[in-house]
Amino acid sequence: MARNAPETRRFALPDGEMAALVWEKPGAPRIVFLHGNGFNARSGAKMLEQLADRYEIIAPDLRGHGATTLPADPTRHRDWYVYARDVIAMLDQLDARPFVLGGHSMGGVTALLTAEMLAVKPLGLALIDPVILPGSFYALNHTPFWHLAWKRFPLVQGALRRGNFWPDVEAVKARYASRPPFSYWAEGVLDDYLAGGLKPVEGGFALACDPRWEAANYASHRHDPVRAARRAGTPIAVLKAEKASTVRDAAGLTRAGAVITPLPGHSHLAPMENPAACADWIAGVVEGCSQ
Repeated sequence: MARNAPETRRFALPDGEMAALVWEKPGAPRIVFLHGNGFNARSGAKMLEQLADRYEIIAPDLRGHGATTLPADPTRHRDWYVYARDVIAMLDQLDARPFVLGGHSMGGVTALLTAEMLAVKPLGLALIDPVILPGSFYALNHTPFWHLAWKRFPLVQGALRRGNFWPDVEAVKARYASRPPFSYWAEGVLDDYLAGGLKPVEGGFALACDPRWEAANYASHRHDPVRAARRAGTPIAVLKAEKASTVRDAAGLTRAGAVITPLPGHSHLAPMENPAACADWIAGVVEGCSQ
């Protein structure tokens, strides 16, 4: 199985540049895969490289993450459509080859929102444990009560407390390696995550995804993923984790036509825990869409 190294490609958008890892394979089916909140394209490399012998892979760093330089102001962040607009601007710069659009967590929701907005639809969607919460949660985002409630959410509080300076990469790795969830990850995934997720600053390193932007993502839900699923206009496949899944409204997705496959024994961070199983599932989705 091929393990060729990806190249980094940059796409000019109106307000900056989007960086993407590209495993090039001319003429092959294309997969565009979107990472989750706080991660980066390289954090999924152990999974995506297992597909690179059969498919062309494009994995962008979303706004506020990795090597992408698009502005990310947490005080102005309200929904995840901003990511969909960025992805569409990137797709407009690619050739017209048919593709499957995939994503993990926030990236899975972004794939849904992107498909909803695209005039020419992808062949299908391959979503690994997307964040699909009850409808009441999204409705609350449109009320004044949201401004009183969001800072109390544990995920928001955890992101805002996150340390964001280390003297060297080994210091970060030493802190993370023995702690859940990082300690559950497959060999090499933490190194990939750090390679794409740290940036040099004066005297050391900081996270490329500012913890305030990560927190803003947890708090910004004025989008509707189930409505997007109904309007996606393409087959939707979902891989649902057994533990700590963020697919909280599976019934809403099913009513929208999604086919949900359970992944026993793994958590929401399944692409990091078992890259091979997730890669096999994506390949099955792509082959099903190509027939």
